[in-house]
Amino acid sequence: MIRPGLRTILFLAQKGFGQHAFSSLVASLTIALAAGLFLSTYKIKEEANKAFSNASGGFDAVLGARGSKLQLILNALFHLEASPGNLSWEQYETILKTPGVREAFPIAVGDNYLGYRLVGTLPNLFTDHQWRPGENYKVQKGGRIFTDSAKEALVGSMVARKLNLKIGDRFHPYHGLTYKEESKHSDIYVVVGLLEATGTPADRVIWIPIKGIQLMEGHDASMAQSVSAVLLTLKGAAGFSLDLKYNKQGDRATLAWPVASILGSFFNKLNWFEDVLSLVAYMVAFIGSMIIFATLRSAMNERIREFAILRCLGASRRDVTFVVLAQSLMISFLGALGSLLFSFVIHSITARLIREQTGVVMEGIAIDQATITTFFALLLIGLLSGLLPALQAYRVNLSENLKPRT
Repeated sequence: MIRPGLRTILFLAQKGFGQHAFSSLVASLTIALAAGLFLSTYKIKEEANKAFSNASGGFDAVLGARGSKLQLILNALFHLEASPGNLSWEQYETILKTPGVREAFPIAVGDNYLGYRLVGTLPNLFTDHQWRPGENYKVQKGGRIFTDSAKEALVGSMVARKLNLKIGDRFHPYHGLTYKEESKHSDIYVVVGLLEATGTPADRVIWIPIKGIQLMEGHDASMAQSVSAVLLTLKGAAGFSLDLKYNKQGDRATLAWPVASILGSFFNKLNWFEDVLSLVAYMVAFIGSMIIFATLRSAMNERIREFAILRCLGASRRDVTFVVLAQSLMISFLGALGSLLFSFVIHSITARLIREQTGVVMEGIAIDQATITTFFALLLIGLLSGLLPALQAYRVNLSENLKPRT
């Protein structure tokens, strides 16, 4: 008489896994893909929302031409969209002197170098403004900030790395936001400094004096006294009065405020996409559980005589039931581990793409409550999928299954 211990139960479960290795691995892979898709979708949305909200460069609001607040933020802070229009220099001077406005920095866009945007602004953006509390922009050793009236450039860290730009290099800007060889300007700019990395969109921009954009050869003369937007930091509740002045009572400009709230609303509009991917993940997980069920049922049909012999040797109904459930847990456990790997890979690829396209750095993947919950949910799915085959093992009829086979 024998009474299988835990080691014996695990050995028999492993044997069953090996006998049906292909179908077991397919089931594990299916579950891994489903859970990895679900986890990565959830984490990417949460991390992207957080990263974009924290990558506003320390600005509370953006003032620009009448139009979409989101487009204004994406263009002025993230350098992604086209400018909705221009403001006059007088409008910039007005907002600069408005009570409640702590800082106001004008920017002008409209040119690029090999696909990377040139943004014109004032030098004091890099000396006075804190892009993060307690953090001013820093220039790498040997460089400096451009002067207001010279054809000089301060290059973001990502642009410098991608284009291998160094201090002293010279380049011709190109007209427009996309690179076209035939759109080359005759102006020549010299690189006088490289910004240290910030993990914000400022890293993928070439900064030049605002007069450089305004007076660039080939530009319309009207640009000489216009700006694309004004980046603002505010005091106290100044945002409410400015919102009333520009958005509710005025019709010449738009105040995009508060930046974090507008970006949050944008990400909320993507909930439908998250829901679709989650539905796909649930369906794939269901298919995976069915594969586990089919695998174990097939194993039961082949091992039913083996279980009957174990029963005769002293194994209890509970023991053979645990063998089947242990095999089910092995499949789901392997799938759960695989889901973490898939989630990490998808998250890493997506984070790199976001970094390359926007300059925004997302945090690395971490084991959080959602990860732990998903992991144990997969183990539960494995147990539930193995219940019916385990019940079949529990009901093994000794007299029928020990008869000599003819």
